[in-house]
Amino acid sequence: MSLQQIAFLFFFILSIICSYWYISKIRNEVIVKQDINFLLKKTISQKNILKQLKPLNINISYLNWRIISLFYNKNFVPKAGEYLILKGSSISDVQKLFQNGHTVTRSFTLIEGWTANDLRVKIMNAKGLLGKTPMLKEGIYKPDTYNYKWGYSRKKLLIRMKLAQDLILSEVWQNRPKGDILNNKYDLLVLTSIIQREAKNFKESQLIASVFINRLNNNMKLQSDVTLAYGLNISGKKLTKKMLRLSHPFNTYFIYGLPPTPISYPGKDVMDALKSFKKTNYLYFVSNGKGEHRFSRTYSLHKKNIKLWKDNIVKDKQSGKK
Repeated sequence: MSLQQIAFLFFFILSIICSYWYISKIRNEVIVKQDINFLLKKTISQKNILKQLKPLNINISYLNWRIISLFYNKNFVPKAGEYLILKGSSISDVQKLFQNGHTVTRSFTLIEGWTANDLRVKIMNAKGLLGKTPMLKEGIYKPDTYNYKWGYSRKKLLIRMKLAQDLILSEVWQNRPKGDILNNKYDLLVLTSIIQREAKNFKESQLIASVFINRLNNNMKLQSDVTLAYGLNISGKKLTKKMLRLSHPFNTYFIYGLPPTPISYPGKDVMDALKSFKKTNYLYFVSNGKGEHRFSRTYSLHKKNIKLWKDNIVKDKQSGKK
């Protein structure tokens, strides 16, 4: 072997070693200094991917990007979606993430007791949901947490929420105690929406359900503050005696029976409470000033409970002044 051949072989081996070293270096080099959320759009070129990563302090040369995809991710085809690029990731890690389509799963939670206005604000501000929101009806969506991916339709999410509520409503309707005065599933939905705004826990939901069922069976007005407050779109604390005399479809101090629509989105616990409500002789309830209620069978006892509630308010104000 000539000296020239030996030199060529030497430089050839050296170039292979250097190339291997360089490829290993850029493959394992950390390019992400902190967790980054990144939205990868459809039909975007790989050069534009790198341009969009640059403002996020992820700097990758196109040459290095192509070298890594050639040697380690030969079938690299990035999939659109929202990604969480983790701190400490390399070029190879980013490419694998995009190729495998491990996109971020987001969630939207409908809270028990929310109204349609609450839901509209929250769903329009939820990141990643797209499209218009149809007219929202009260009561018909199930309070729960729903997962979705970036680009998911608001309309589709609402359809899922309604189907979930329909299932619970049908199950409760079929298994409710016999002998109540409710005419249909919609009546049940309206009543549970009122209980949702009145009750503080499952036990109270059962007792309040009993009171309302008793009042309906006895052709008594429900006399619920929360229905009128909903109808007037004000806080229950702002209700006045004059307002209680208003001729208003949601004023259950004025009308008999249920208001025309639900007033909130009732959750499964309240639905179950109505399915298994405690049969009592209670016709009245009032706050005990401590987050729950006092229940009574007679109006005379109810008036005493009201006085106790007012006395607690006075005591609280006096202790606050001290």
